[in-house]
Amino acid sequence: GAYADESKVKDVRLKLEKAGVKTYTHVAQTSEGKRTRVRAGPFATREEAQKVINKTKSLQSNAVILTL
Repeated sequence: GAYADESKVKDVRLKLEKAGVKTYTHVAQTSEGKRTRVRAGPFATREEAQKVINKTKSLQSNAVILTL
């Protein structure tokens, strides 16, 4: 996710990390201002990434696989 509110960033990261998902953040400047992206990874395989996506769905969080 990408969030303007730093407290939301902390909440999302805490929720994911409690579930065993290691996270990191990336700050991006957008036309609407600064947004902090919460990301997980890197993963060795697409299957490993898919397992994390399945875990985030159980936490009612949306996730997608990005190839960087």
